[in-house]
Amino acid sequence: MSKPYRSSFVRTTNGIKTHFIEAGEGEPIVMVHGGGPGACGEHNWMNNVPALAEKFHVYAIDLIGYGYTDKPPIEYTYKAKVDHVAGFIDAMCLEGVRLVGNSMGSYVAIRYALEYPENVKKALLVATATVAGAMGVGTVSKQGNQVREVVGEVATKDTMRDWLSMLLDNKEKITDDLLERRVRVANLPGSMEAQKSYRAHMAKIRQDPNLHQWYDISTRLPKVTFPLALVWGKNDRFASIELAEGIKAKLPNLTEYHLIDGSGHQVQNDQPEKFNEIALRFFSK
Repeated sequence: MSKPYRSSFVRTTNGIKTHFIEAGEGEPIVMVHGGGPGACGEHNWMNNVPALAEKFHVYAIDLIGYGYTDKPPIEYTYKAKVDHVAGFIDAMCLEGVRLVGNSMGSYVAIRYALEYPENVKKALLVATATVAGAMGVGTVSKQGNQVREVVGEVATKDTMRDWLSMLLDNKEKITDDLLERRVRVANLPGSMEAQKSYRAHMAKIRQDPNLHQWYDISTRLPKVTFPLALVWGKNDRFASIELAEGIKAKLPNLTEYHLIDGSGHQVQNDQPEKFNEIALRFFSK
């Protein structure tokens, strides 16, 4: 059975062979997935790309070190990820982008927006402890971090099920097919090395004041002038709802704020119909 989106590759302006899925026509939406083994554009956004493609040309990228994108032996910093997204947008000649990010991908998306505000129309952030950390309001749950560490060392169906159980509130969404596909992607050459490098980078941020000041966006994000939305699952076990409230309190420029019932860390997959409705309305205004 054919899928309602296309699978493509492009070499970015910074030389990274990049996989992405796309669908639709019109003005561009760029979707950035979260972290963790087996994450990629398709696995994180497959329930949303077709719906948003009814009005927009939607691109869901595999970040550098993830999915079927190149995994060079580099330090997997946030800057490397932001530069990769910038290189993708440049290579695709996208102008006036609307950005969507989930978890770590929210930070990558919004950091791109802060660096290139002239090319961003709107941004929608989903359940992001990374942005919370960069705003000085907290970080991921202890249990969530422990599960991420385990599956980041050995990706099996059992460890991947534990990981997805942290991310998804609706356990029926954790199908054998999804587990098998995410384990296969998580074990591609270079994937585990990229995960390990990224975890080491996060530890450095906590320890190095100079690196932390680069990561920090607490004085910049409240000043953006493009419309900004925040969506969070009420049952998020990985990034608590207190983090959402903390971000909201620091953003007087927040255009929309949604807490979604029956959702965990991946609102877009727990409650895709509700998420798609919010995103289409927000981006279409």
